Amino acid sequence: MAPPKPDSMTPTGVQAAAAYLRELLLRPGRYRHKWEQYAERSRLGQVNQLAVAEVLAHYLWEHPRAQGDVDVLPRQLKDTASRALSGKLLSKATLTLFTDAFDLGAFERERLVKLWEGSAHVRVLSGPRAIREDQAVVLGRPQVKTLSLHDHHYLGPAGRPERHRVIHVVEALVDGVDRLPYRADTNALTVEVGQGFSGLAGPFYQPLAELFVVDMLLAEPLAAGETATLEYSTSFHYAASPPPEFRRVVQSFVENLDIRIEFHPAKLPGRVEWAIWDGIDGPIAESERVTLDSQFAVHRYLRLAEQTTVGFHWDW
Repeated sequence: MAPPKPDSMTPTGVQAAAAYLRELLLRPGRYRHKWEQYAERSRLGQVNQLAVAEVLAHYLWEHPRAQGDVDVLPRQLKDTASRALSGKLLSKATLTLFTDAFDLGAFERERLVKLWEGSAHVRVLSGPRAIREDQAVVLGRPQVKTLSLHDHHYLGPAGRPERHRVIHVVEALVDGVDRLPYRADTNALTVEVGQGFSGLAGPFYQPLAELFVVDMLLAEPLAAGETATLEYSTSFHYAASPPPEFRRVVQSFVENLDIRIEFHPAKLPGRVEWAIWDGIDGPIAESERVTLDSQFAVHRYLRLAEQTTVGFHWDW
């Protein structure tokens, strides 16, 4: 089935959970195989509702939770599957049924619940708007999980970026994490590390044509499961004005992403938009106009972002 067209670029938690559930069932692997075995035919990019209903029915036959569950027919659950996957009606009980029937992992279950309970600023992007597979391979497998990320971006009186401050709380996914990559779309900057770091590993390197990276060395290596609160900042020295935008690339997923852009009162934008780009280097896929606050700043908080590029774009 095709995903629903959202009414705005900030879907409800239920719609976000439904979108993520569809994504899980479409990814190659055991979740997809579980429903595809019942599908007479499947279409690219679509989940077969009746096949999903078969999975739900088989689970209820084996694990009856109420009188009559053992007699339920797949066709009786087709509407339930359709409403859930479209985001039209996805109750907590139905969400639990899906997670149990498809035997989702603890990580996926936790994320679905967070999305379902989250605000309208929850966002999960995939498909054509995700970071391309070849880009993800070059960037490498993440060694840390982001528990929170605060981006504070400041522009000067000429309208050029002057400085950028980041507060980053991470949890190591593997043993021996001793560095964190700093990624930018330019090397016309100076990175200064603060809390949680011992220094920089060396000069910038370029894994992708549009990406510059420098490794920041942690003060102490992290074992799997250990957390650290890190702080680092950037000063910019552009020879010419860069594009009027700030992008945050999310390689895998980020929880509690907070982005704030502050403009100088001597150079205020005519129009500012919250934007979602088509991958790292693609055009803007969605945008939403926003207004400056009393401090000449714009701000957006995301409970969860996955495989996407988000930020602000403005016109002078």
